[in-house]
Amino acid sequence: MKAQYHREITIQALSHSFGPAALQTIIAANLGQDALRYQFGHDHFHFDNNSFAAGNAYIQKLRQTVWDALERNEARLAHENFGRLTHTVQDLYAHSNYISLWRQHNPAAAPQEIDPIIPWLLQNPLLQSGKLYYPLEALSFIPFLKPFVVPLLPRDSHAWMNIDEPACQNFEFAFAAALKRSVSEYFAIIEKLPPRQKALFAGINMT
Repeated sequence: MKAQYHREITIQALSHSFGPAALQTIIAANLGQDALRYQFGHDHFHFDNNSFAAGNAYIQKLRQTVWDALERNEARLAHENFGRLTHTVQDLYAHSNYISLWRQHNPAAAPQEIDPIIPWLLQNPLLQSGKLYYPLEALSFIPFLKPFVVPLLPRDSHAWMNIDEPACQNFEFAFAAALKRSVSEYFAIIEKLPPRQKALFAGINMT
């Protein structure tokens, strides 16, 4: 998903739960996951190349690092790791066919009705994410080359499967699913926190 939509989803999902400084740290860490150095050898950051097991393990690891950081009063580290977590869960819906599988069973549903955490869909053998066919795939990230490169790539490529902007089919569903999942991950974090750590995570100073 493109940076502006990662930002928009994160703001809509979390702006009422965090102070301004905390939210900006979360957003920066979210967007940082798309740095060039993370585009190679880090498929689990984005659920690319069918890296579902690794991606889910990464999410669980990040949850634990947030809890551990808050226990040590390291709020910024907690926000950074939570920002990374939100990027990965948001990419699940933009980089896989979860949305199309869900819509097959809910053809008349509106985007706001999507359920982003259906176990039998998340574990479905038909669930797949886009493969990265380098080096040709890399050229598809260059806007003026994309129209010429994409037709040359297989249909299971990242370039064909990603839902990263409004022009893509099912974008509204992917956006809604990513937003709901971001909120869900926030509640999964705070449900295990005592009041002091909740306030620390929210960016509220307690005396």
